[in-house]
Amino acid sequence: MLPAASSTRAAGAAAIRRRATIMKSMIVRRQIHQFPESIKVAPEVQDAVRAGAPVVALESTILTHGIPYPHNLELAHELNALAKSKGVVPATIALMNGVPTVGATDADLETLCKNDRGKEFIKVSRRDIAYCVARGITGGTTIAGTMILAHLAGIKVFATGGLGGVHRGAETTFDVSADLEELGRTPVAVVSSGAKAILDLDKTFEYLETKGVHVSTFGPKGTNLPAFYSRDSGIPSPFNFETPQDAAAVIHASNLLKLESGFLFCVPAPHEFHIPAEIIDAAINEAVVQANEANIKGKEITPFLLNRVFEITNGRSLQSNIGFVKNNFTIAAGIAKALSEGEKKTSLSTPTWSGSNPTSPFATLSPTTSSSSSLVSPSFVSVLPTRTPTHLSGPADCLVIGAIAVDLTCDLPHASAHDASSYIHTSNPGKIHRTPGGVGFNVFLAASYASSLRSSRIRMVSAVGPEARAGIKHALNISDPHDELDLAGVLINPDAVTAQYVAMHDASGELILACGDMNVIENLSPSHIRQQVLQNQSSLKWVALDANLEFEPMTAVIETARQVNANILFEPTAVLKSRTLLDVLARVSSTQAKHQSPAGLPLGKPLIDVITPNKFELAGMFKHARDLGLFDTAAWWQTIDRLQATSEFRNKVLMFSQINRITDLVAEQGLVQQAVHLLPYMSNIFIKLGDKGVLGVQLIESSSFTSLLLSHTSASSVVWHGDAELSIVVRYFPAFQVSDIVSVTGAGDSFCGVMLAELVAASVHDHNNNVLTDFDAVTKIVEKSQRASGLTLKSRLAVNPEIKNL
Repeated sequence: MLPAASSTRAAGAAAIRRRATIMKSMIVRRQIHQFPESIKVAPEVQDAVRAGAPVVALESTILTHGIPYPHNLELAHELNALAKSKGVVPATIALMNGVPTVGATDADLETLCKNDRGKEFIKVSRRDIAYCVARGITGGTTIAGTMILAHLAGIKVFATGGLGGVHRGAETTFDVSADLEELGRTPVAVVSSGAKAILDLDKTFEYLETKGVHVSTFGPKGTNLPAFYSRDSGIPSPFNFETPQDAAAVIHASNLLKLESGFLFCVPAPHEFHIPAEIIDAAINEAVVQANEANIKGKEITPFLLNRVFEITNGRSLQSNIGFVKNNFTIAAGIAKALSEGEKKTSLSTPTWSGSNPTSPFATLSPTTSSSSSLVSPSFVSVLPTRTPTHLSGPADCLVIGAIAVDLTCDLPHASAHDASSYIHTSNPGKIHRTPGGVGFNVFLAASYASSLRSSRIRMVSAVGPEARAGIKHALNISDPHDELDLAGVLINPDAVTAQYVAMHDASGELILACGDMNVIENLSPSHIRQQVLQNQSSLKWVALDANLEFEPMTAVIETARQVNANILFEPTAVLKSRTLLDVLARVSSTQAKHQSPAGLPLGKPLIDVITPNKFELAGMFKHARDLGLFDTAAWWQTIDRLQATSEFRNKVLMFSQINRITDLVAEQGLVQQAVHLLPYMSNIFIKLGDKGVLGVQLIESSSFTSLLLSHTSASSVVWHGDAELSIVVRYFPAFQVSDIVSVTGAGDSFCGVMLAELVAASVHDHNNNVLTDFDAVTKIVEKSQRASGLTLKSRLAVNPEIKNL
């Protein structure tokens, strides 16, 4: 029995090795697509497919047989331009002199489009491909032909106008398009405006059901299938999808299961291109009668009918066709991008299963569950269609993690912030303005504006409610005409409400009272935060966060950012909220103390690099740190002792405050004293003083100074050298005078965002990782940030777009 047992174990081991080999080969094939030698694939398409970047295929019969010249050539060029604007690679597919071509050149497009409505070239479906190759024939690929070649080239998404199908009278002619058969056996997603209206639509969709093709219509549940020119065919859609991510999740799940069938995602024509059913049906019926009278059949029937409908509608059908082709391509681009991003997350691993649910890169942990919890609905996903424009694709240089909110600003013209009786306990007449906001978003927006000329890659990480499924920018009324804002890190939480902030201002624009509901942000998934930081670690220089995060998400930010050696900027947001950072630092510092890391200084560095509080937030943080015992630890005392801040230092600071007329802030309110206490935990503190300017307090390694620093008090600074390694720098930056203030909302966030942008630019473009130790550079950064704040004070918006021009 022993030899038999040994043989069994050996056979089992061999089987395991074979499975491992198979798995390894599967992983390699996912990473590097092998292009058949028999097809010609454009270099940019090859590069995109191999990199897992989004590619959208385009058919060519719409050019050769569907739309007349020169409209077809104009459409081809417009679709290529649209692809670039959406961050995807277009791949028009055709047979050129017998060569299956994926990614037609401009010269190819010119040749195809001058076909004189199909008189020279043929329509190439599955049955025609081999014949065209053998005879060296040029032709436009149908949906079926395009699907085959797209699949061979590794392209998974294909945009077109309308699907072929079951022709009217097929019960006697048996005229059924090969497109339907191909959808049943080739795993490519086709995005169209449904089947062509000249067909028998009921029979067409019955046929697709028989072939096991997933058919879904863009819109909320209950949206009917479109009828090509008309938005509603009256035929119920088997399924609906509301975002490109919904469609991408279906494609990905099918690929994991190796179902080997295609998908039809139907997109109703935009309202401006919709033709009422009674008009288009009358034109089609007339065309069908004429086709029967002329005995036109087979592959000639579709071009004939489309041409006659064009003539009967006086060209209206053509404009509608062109319009919804562009719209379909936009949706297809979103699906391709969502699919690309999701697949990249699992490109180096095989599918795993947990219970009865397959893990999916399109599903994300609920913000109220831990990383060990089961996966939730795939509708909780990154909003990738609003992701990066082309020039910002790839890893981010900076992540801003915090709140995106709807801001409601109430202007009370008869109220005074200095006289509560003028507005309290009564209704107040005024004006209410709705704008996108949230501290994190405002910081992100200001940083993005300030980075627009230097092309630093700033990405927002946040969460919103389900109303943003159709697009965050649309739902929150975010103006981004040039697609410059990177919202790739924003989650849609179907069970939450987008954050809201209500602020009331008096007649002079001063804040009276505000209320914020930030629950969706407070519980942002720590796993999502870690994922965003780690997947960008190769390029990440800075991570900024606001204080809307609760303890666990904030801990995830700080620990993961430090793990990848990214710098951290913290915007305190509000007095109460700012305390959370100290709670996190207390825990992290306690952990580090066990490993003998002095004063919470990993590798001699404070956990937080920059904070931008106002004087109230600074005082609140100081008090909470004291209450937590952060100023009583042996490690904290080691750092403070090294600074040797004697009475001489205090005298210099007092003289400095008198010269700059801020004695009330420095001597009476103790801002410098509070900041110095916090320096071992946060090394650069820039205190926003409103109309009195900015007070900076920095902890700097003496050997890092890159500008000449005097060791005595000057008009605007105090430089105090402690031991041989540490120094304190106290600086004052007077305010810029601003007239005609409209609102104070967002002014501090604009200051923080522009400062962040300058720090990122210094790290990325100037390769200066020690910019905060450069005396002159800090001056320029703070002054530019102050100018940005001044611009926002003069704007109704939370962040003034004119920051781009600074």
